[in-house]
Amino acid sequence: MSPQAPDAQDHCPLREWGCTATASRPTWQLLSHHPTSDGDIEYCKCSCNAVVMLHQGQLAKFTAPSAGEH
Repeated sequence: MSPQAPDAQDHCPLREWGCTATASRPTWQLLSHHPTSDGDIEYCKCSCNAVVMLHQGQLAKFTAPSAGEH
């Protein structure tokens, strides 16, 4: 019997944005939340050390982890 494909949540959703980290089952930490006149802004850090900015819950910016931090 061949192994089953991993669940989509097992892989970092930032791969589509160019993240090359190989962390499986990433975890997220909310760094800050700011209500603005244009909607809520949140900064979150992935367990691979990537940082994202969410605007109204949607990914708006992505900063890849530094080399060697994967």
